[in-house]
Amino acid sequence: MFGVVVCPRCHRAKGVELSKKTTSCSCGFEIRVLPSRIRVRVGTERELIEAVRRVSAEIAGGLAEYERAVAPRMKKRVSDVHARVAAVAMRAGDRAHRIRAAAVELSKELEVFSVADLRAVLSALGIPDVDGSLAELLKANVVYEPREGYYRAVTPAP
Repeated sequence: MFGVVVCPRCHRAKGVELSKKTTSCSCGFEIRVLPSRIRVRVGTERELIEAVRRVSAEIAGGLAEYERAVAPRMKKRVSDVHARVAAVAMRAGDRAHRIRAAAVELSKELEVFSVADLRAVLSALGIPDVDGSLAELLKANVVYEPREGYYRAVTPAP
């Protein structure tokens, strides 16, 4: 069994094994585990890491901001993404440059995009041959397939 205690001198959260009698803080203060107030009790060391982070954020006064930062991000897969990408790609030069611009912008917006995403953008651009366009992009090494059915544009080295 593990727990989180707070150092009375420096007010830092510290993960401890509850079977131990004392622990030393990084400030040098020796904390007696038994009489000290245990903020959180957890069963594994993996849970202990997250518990120490949460207690530290709570002490600093930013628990809500911490929870917002660790919350999973929602992907921006809405129809206006395709419209924005098509608007940017429309400004590119010829057909080949518009297809490349569409792939690069889809990667910027969605990180990885599917054939359906590419089809939506290319149909807005008036390009009906999605499979041929994708084959051209793969052959020219503009995009690659990180997992089956999803594509990402290759970013140039800085």
